[in-house]
Amino acid sequence: MTKLSLSKTDFRINDINVQFPIAIDILKKALGDCRYIKKQYNHIYTWDDLGIMAFSKEGNQVESLAIELEVREYDYCAKSIFTGEFLLENLELFQYYENNKNKLVKLFKGDRSGAFILNGISVWFDKEDGKITSLSISASEEKEKKISVPLDPEFQSFKALWQNWISEINKIVSTNNDYYNLADGISAEDIEQHSTLEDEIKIPPALINFYKVQNVDYDPVTSTFQFGVNNWSYELIPFQDIAEEWNSIQDLQFDEDDLPEQDEVDFERIKTNNYANPKWIPFATGRNGDYLVYDTDPAEKGKFGQIIELQNESWSRDIVANSFEELIQNEINNLKAGKTEHFDFIIGKEN
Repeated sequence: MTKLSLSKTDFRINDINVQFPIAIDILKKALGDCRYIKKQYNHIYTWDDLGIMAFSKEGNQVESLAIELEVREYDYCAKSIFTGEFLLENLELFQYYENNKNKLVKLFKGDRSGAFILNGISVWFDKEDGKITSLSISASEEKEKKISVPLDPEFQSFKALWQNWISEINKIVSTNNDYYNLADGISAEDIEQHSTLEDEIKIPPALINFYKVQNVDYDPVTSTFQFGVNNWSYELIPFQDIAEEWNSIQDLQFDEDDLPEQDEVDFERIKTNNYANPKWIPFATGRNGDYLVYDTDPAEKGKFGQIIELQNESWSRDIVANSFEELIQNEINNLKAGKTEHFDFIIGKEN
């Protein structure tokens, strides 16, 4: 039976110690003869009976291995699934996975499943509909853990807001759900790199301090940390993506001669003479061109920090909360009251 073993000190295949890149001759010594296919960008070695594949750019050194847990139809895929033993830190792979989910590392933007990194080697889990279908093993440097920045004194209340929000969400959505995307708070490096949008337009202190407590990971489908506003779901934008979303809004500004009517806008409280005021900072997206924005440039009767729902097609610009704190508390109150419809899709995808 094939045995793979990865620990903090070594990686062994059938008791042969290997390191990436792995010479194909070493792999053949460990696993036996294999089938070979040359593709445009890869040399692929397949052990059909073992459920293992190896990928090489040049043909002699293997950069990654794939362990197949489901049979796939591609010509280079193994014809059988992996039935051997795979140990991580002397624990069976899936036992280790269940015991150490908090150690999973996102390898790329939108990575929903994550990887374990041991001894400079990552084991990444490929998921389809919540089920792990294959593993990818390759060299990977362990990322240095960023240190979250302490809150400014005037925003200490954000800790309790986050705790209460998380507590209510956890009653609805399992932390094991694929779309549960809570992340550690932002670091000083994050603030330095991502807080300036253009010239003097910056993410305001309230938003920065909110993200100091917790951040969220990007997910290409949906995410758990969202707000239900006017029968629509607005997902919290990862801090590092706010500038990109802000730029998307600026791209929709109109030439003066082409501006549509804005009869429904409360100009006494909301200042805008175009699609959006550049000093509106998006922090939640409806994924349909609509946003929740933090207003740093209100009209005379408006309030700095008021939250505006910016609708794309209707050009509606409505104040939905007088402050960021009020918006969060409203969401918490709605969840407590059982208004959880915006989680229906996520709950339906529970593992």
